[in-house]
Amino acid sequence: MSNIARATRTASHRTVRFVVDFRWTLLGLAVVTVGIVSMFATISQWVLVVEAVFSVVLLALEVRKNLRESRRTTFLQRPNERFEDVVERLAGAENVRVLEMRSGVFVRDRLVSDRMRSPEQFVRLSKQPYVVPEQLRPQARRFLKYVLANHPGRFNGPCIGWNTDFSDPNWGAGDVEAVVGDHFRFVQSDELAMWDVELDGRVLPEFGRSLFVRRGGDVRNFRDSWLFNLIGASTVAITTDGRLVVTQQSAANMASRNMLAPSGSGSAEPKDFRGADRLVLAQLAINTATRELTEETGIAAGEVEWSSLLGFGRWLDKAARGELLCVTFLNIDSHTVERKRIHRAERIYTTRSRAVRFAQRVGEWSPARPEKLLPEEYRSRMSVPLGAALSLLAEEAGLPDSPVRERITRLPIGP
Repeated sequence: MSNIARATRTASHRTVRFVVDFRWTLLGLAVVTVGIVSMFATISQWVLVVEAVFSVVLLALEVRKNLRESRRTTFLQRPNERFEDVVERLAGAENVRVLEMRSGVFVRDRLVSDRMRSPEQFVRLSKQPYVVPEQLRPQARRFLKYVLANHPGRFNGPCIGWNTDFSDPNWGAGDVEAVVGDHFRFVQSDELAMWDVELDGRVLPEFGRSLFVRRGGDVRNFRDSWLFNLIGASTVAITTDGRLVVTQQSAANMASRNMLAPSGSGSAEPKDFRGADRLVLAQLAINTATRELTEETGIAAGEVEWSSLLGFGRWLDKAARGELLCVTFLNIDSHTVERKRIHRAERIYTTRSRAVRFAQRVGEWSPARPEKLLPEEYRSRMSVPLGAALSLLAEEAGLPDSPVRERITRLPIGP
C-alpha cells in the first residue's frame, strides 16, 4: 500500500471519528450558519438539501450509537443478598445491632441514634445540590432510561440526601449536612447501586455493591460516597385502643413491594424543613414521617397526638440508605383508622391501611425479634422499615425513664 493510500485511509478514519464525536456541534453550526446567511441572502435549494441530508446522517449515527450501547449494557438485579461480609465485620461490635430479616438487613448504631435524637442536633441544607458524579456516567443515564422504560409510572420529584460522615467522632459538634436532589438523580445513583452493570459480558467491579460497601465489609460513609444517599423516614402509629397501624404496599412500590410497611414511610423532601434552612434533626424526621403518615393512611395531622424519633440505621439492601424511624401516638381509635380513605395519589403504592393487635404484651417485646410483635399471619410480610421501627420501639419500651414507654404503658396493648 502506498504512502498516499495510507495517509488517505488515516485521514478518512479521523474525519469519521471527528464527525461522530462532534456530531451535534456540527449540526448546530450548520443550522446557525444557514440561519444567519438566510437573513442577508436567499439560500439556494441545493444548500438546504445538503443541510437536510447532513442532519439525517447525524441522526442516524446517533440512533445507531444508542442501539449499540444498549445492546452492550445489561443491568442485573442481586436478589437474596445477605451481606455476610458486613454482618461478619460487625459481629460483636459494641453499640451496633444487625437485624437480619426475611426482607433484608438493617444495621443500627446506638451512639449515632442517640446523638440524632438530641434536641441540640441540627440538620441544614447545603447550598450546593447533588450532581451525579462523572464516575457514574454514562451508565447512570442508561440505567435511568432502562427504569423509565420498564416503570413508566415513575415521576421526578424533589428529595434530600445525607452528606455527613457519621463515622467521624466529631460529627456531632456541628450540623448534619443534607443535599437537595430529585428522584431521577436518586435512580441514577442509589438505585443504580442496587444492580450490577454488565458491559460486553463482563460485570463492572466499580458499580453495584462496591458503591456502598468496601472490600472487607465496611459500609461506606455518606460523605465519601458517590451516591445521593436518600434520607428515608418512617413512623409506626399507635391508636388510643393500643393497635398498631400498618400499610399494605402494592406491587408498584419500589422499596417494599407487596410487603407490610410502617404507618407512614417514604423519603425526606425540602418542604419538610417548612421554610427553614436549618432544623432540629429529630423534627425533620417527625415532619417527614407525619407527612407520609397522612398521605398513606388518610389520618389527619390533627389526629396526631405526639411523635418521637426512635433512632437511625442503614438499610443495606437499598444501597445502605440512612433511615430515620419514629413512633406516633394518635388521638383516635382503630375503628376510626379503618374507616380512613387513602389519598388518590397514593393508591398506586399503598393498597390499604389497617390497625392490628400487638401479638405480645409490652413486657415480652424483644428488640432482636421485632416480628414477634406482629400477629403470626403478618410476620412473613414484614418489611425492613417496619421491622427496624418495631425493634427500636421494643428497645425504647424497656427503658424506665423513656417518655415513649410512659405513653405505651397507658394503653391496652396485647393479644
